[in-house]
Amino acid sequence: MMFEQVIKGLPELQTIEKTIDGLERKHGEAQARVQSLAHKTGQAREDDLNRVALALNAGRKPPTPTEPALAEQLEGAGRDAEVLERRLRLAQGDRDRYISENHELLLGLLGESHATEGQLVAAAAEKALAALLRRFEAEDAARNLQRLHPPAAAENTGSPQSVAVVWGSITTQNVGGENRGALEGTLRQLVAMGAPTIVEAVEDDEDAA
Repeated sequence: MMFEQVIKGLPELQTIEKTIDGLERKHGEAQARVQSLAHKTGQAREDDLNRVALALNAGRKPPTPTEPALAEQLEGAGRDAEVLERRLRLAQGDRDRYISENHELLLGLLGESHATEGQLVAAAAEKALAALLRRFEAEDAARNLQRLHPPAAAENTGSPQSVAVVWGSITTQNVGGENRGALEGTLRQLVAMGAPTIVEAVEDDEDAA
């Protein structure tokens, strides 16, 4: 299905998509009915044969079989499913033809949606980035306060505690803290989505060759 925001601006394509959705649903229901009737018909055949055998052995007239009525329903359901399958293929062909005839228009509308959604992402990311940088500033200020004005050391009266040794430089990665660079970099990439971009078709490997 084509991108929903693009379809809303194209009534003809919207009608085609709604038709396809409806036919897909009906076709699925028809196939389920065929499978159900096929099972019932097979079971009815077995039951009919057993009842006939019992009746003949008992010298009675065989009962009316139930399989023929179910088989008739199964045939009708199968025909309905085949008709729906052909209708679905025709509707899908209408969609393909519309897309082919309006390729440039669709590409332009998709480009507009791409830019609009990118601006929404960028606006949210810009707010998040500003909050993240303020958080970093508060964290740095707290560290500087601890470094410049350390609290008075408490008298150590407890038992010895275990220590951890970190080889090399201490970073947020090797002490289990947040990776500032990765967080900031990710948000800046999202902010950059607000910049104008060009959506181009991607060539298939065969076409490129």
